[in-house]
Amino acid sequence: MKNLKNFWYACELSTNITKQPKKIIMFQQRFVLYRNSQGQVVALKDQCPHRGAALSMGWIDNDCIRCPYHGWQFQADGRCVDIPSNAPETPIPLKARVETYPIQEKYGFVWMFLGELPEAERPPLPSNLPEYLFTSMRPAPHVDLDHANYVRLMETNLDFAHVIAIHRKSFGQRIPLNSTVRYQVEEDDWSAVAKFTYASLNNPKKILNFLLGGRPQVTLRLSFYLPNFTLAEISVGGDTRFPIKFAVLAGYCPIDENTTSVKRILFRNTLPLPWLDKLFINLDCLLAQEDTVVIETLTPQSLPEPSEELHVAADALNITLRKLQQKYLAKGWSLEPSQGKSDDSNGHWAKHSAVLVN
Repeated sequence: MKNLKNFWYACELSTNITKQPKKIIMFQQRFVLYRNSQGQVVALKDQCPHRGAALSMGWIDNDCIRCPYHGWQFQADGRCVDIPSNAPETPIPLKARVETYPIQEKYGFVWMFLGELPEAERPPLPSNLPEYLFTSMRPAPHVDLDHANYVRLMETNLDFAHVIAIHRKSFGQRIPLNSTVRYQVEEDDWSAVAKFTYASLNNPKKILNFLLGGRPQVTLRLSFYLPNFTLAEISVGGDTRFPIKFAVLAGYCPIDENTTSVKRILFRNTLPLPWLDKLFINLDCLLAQEDTVVIETLTPQSLPEPSEELHVAADALNITLRKLQQKYLAKGWSLEPSQGKSDDSNGHWAKHSAVLVN
């Protein structure tokens, strides 16, 4: 499977980036992120051009990062400004610099641009997320490590039909097994959304159903945003006065073809007490694990060609994701194979400095 370039990748939760260097890995390449004294996030390649040490093992000094091996100091623009072993009057070689990456923060995530497009031509960050998430819901962020391909994991969060099977022992048990799943997909150049309401078989005498006025409907509204971001909105209670709502924002950070660090923010409007965050995070992890144990078995892990798999009407949102991916791959917006296989590869979006041989 080819991976997209020239997009903003949701790579980390904002709360996880501090004034201490933080290593992240995407497509088998290391990056180091930290916050400067103004709170802005700085992103550089996690490799000193001197001897290749991981800068993420170093420390921050006057808004610059110091290499842990010889203490070389690099500014936020990647330029080396101090080599401690050299006399102060010794000029610093022009090649003593580290590749840097554009960064934005939005919706509680850090977004890194991987590509070569000038700023004015880059695709936008998601701009149409519902405001209620951030004004009336309690957020609870957490990170999971899954041994599965990031697009495969995205697809399960865009799949209305899997609920009756994968989640049959949890919340899927209230849904009829033979539910017909058909829906309309709304799409634009970078994203798509669809909504589906499930009938309920649950006993109307149960206390939750009684409080919600009978058998509560369950409505899912699922969205994706290229290249690696999804939103799942869950509403229980239909048109009742106080429906229970949950939502999950997820950024799928691809470590390699078969490993993904999933950054999740669970939102809820029920019991929005800080001390209950851990309880709801554990619940979210349990439900996500129901997906993961199945997704990890998919063969192959990387997406095959569309003609190599069977598709049904319930796959419409996933088919839209694949169609948009193919649209930009056809434009040449793909990472070269060498860019995703080796941390020492030369790539358009990761131009490496030469090792100095002074």
